This record gives sequence, structure tokens and C-alpha cells, in this order.
Amino acid sequence: MKALVKTEFFKLFTSLRTYLTFAIAIVLMVIINFGLYIEGESILAFLLQPLKEYFLVQGNILNGYLIAYFSLNTLWVHIPVLIIIVTAYIYSGEFENGTIKLLLSQPISRGRIMWAKFMTMVSYNLLFMVVLALFALIPAVMIFGRGDIMVLNNGVQFLLESSFFWRYGLAVLFAMIAMTAFSSLSMYAALYFKDTLTAILVSFGVLILHTLFQSFTFEVTSTWQNLLFSYHMSNWQLLFMTEVPWRQFGLSALFLTGFTAIFTVLSYNRFKRMNIA
Repeated sequence: MKALVKTEFFKLFTSLRTYLTFAIAIVLMVIINFGLYIEGESILAFLLQPLKEYFLVQGNILNGYLIAYFSLNTLWVHIPVLIIIVTAYIYSGEFENGTIKLLLSQPISRGRIMWAKFMTMVSYNLLFMVVLALFALIPAVMIFGRGDIMVLNNGVQFLLESSFFWRYGLAVLFAMIAMTAFSSLSMYAALYFKDTLTAILVSFGVLILHTLFQSFTFEVTSTWQNLLFSYHMSNWQLLFMTEVPWRQFGLSALFLTGFTAIFTVLSYNRFKRMNIA
């Protein structure tokens, strides 16, 4: 089993697309930091204008912690797309490259093959989110400094600097759980269509539809928004409220974990019954 996992890691980290996704994510962080360095003060002044008559805000408001939060908040649609470019290929690449027959000819059960690929997918998600979080935070702190955080999230939230790191760390962990859930959807699509591009389009289409439904404010849609993947994926923002609604946060984490489990079982059954001619 260990040799199988090592082989999957070797294939992952000898693929150009793996490094391209990291590079694109880092470039996006650089662009956001540069843009906020140029226009950040004016943007913040515009956002705070309605609050000036109610609050007297002093100190370094536009600091690195706020920039890191803002960076992750602006990329919650882009990050899944980058991730499934790699995770879908982990599965569909075997069909596209014609290596699936060679793989299945080995004295290895299909369950072990799926488990090795799943472990590789989860590891990649974790590594990607850690790298993204570090490049969102470290340069921002170096450029903008440190300070308490004022977040416009369900009103105005004032957070002490001392509470930032546990909130940020849990947010990254939650994002990894969400990305694994989304990757499990791309895993099933990749095994179903045996094509990376199709799997990406199907997965991204599901994300867009869920996001559009979540944006509707009609009463008929708000009653079942708890069934939307995008609704739960965005709930990492709950960690940046003065009083974290832990029950709601935990239910979202449970939903995403269940989402992963369902599509993992579906993918295993699909792969196990697949007839490779």
C-alpha cells in the first residue's frame, strides 16, 4: 500500500499542472496585495463611510490580518477550480494516458487503488490550502503590519489580534474539508466521464448553480439553502464573528464530510464495477 501511495505522489508531483495551480494561486495573492497596497485606503474609506457617525475607529485597520481574510474571501470560487484541475486528473488521467489497463493488471485490488488516489487527493488539498494561506498571510503582514481586525460580516465584527491565528488556522482546516468535498464530486465525474475537462466542467457547473441558488433571496429558496454545497463551503466566515456560532459551523463541517463520504462511496462502486476492455 505504501508503494502505491508513493507512486501516486510521484505522478502528482511530476505533473506540470500541479505546479501551475500553485503558481496561479501565488500570483493571485501577489495581485491582491499589490492592488490593496495601491487602492486599499480608499476602498476601506468607502466601506467605512456609512459607519463614521456611529464609530470612532483608530489604529492600523488596513493590516495584514484583514488583507489575509479578504484574500481568502475573494478566492472562494477560484480556489475550487484550481484544485479540481489536479484532483480530477488523478483519476481521469489513467484513462486519458491509457495506463488504466496496466494499473489494473497488477495484483492490487481496486479498493487499494482508490484508497491510494483518495489519500493523494486529500494530501494535495491540504498542501494547497496551507501554501495559499501562508502566501495570503505572510506577505500581507510584512507589507501592511499587524493589528486588531474589523470584519464586515453580518454586520461589523471587531476581533482582537490575539484571536486571529486560531480563527485563521481553523478557517484553513475548514477550507481543506470543503475542497475535499468538492474534489470528491470531481472524482466521481472523472470516473464517470473518463475525461478531465468534462469532469472539471461538470464540477464547476454544479458550483455555479449552487452559488446562484444561494444568491436568491426569495423565501422559497431560503428554506432549502442548507442543502446547497456553496452555502456550507462559505461558512468558514463564521469563524470571523465576535461570537462564533459553533453549532452552525459544526453542522456545515458535518455536511461537507458527509458530502465527501457519499461521493467517495459512489466513486468506489463506479470504479469497482467498471469494465475495462
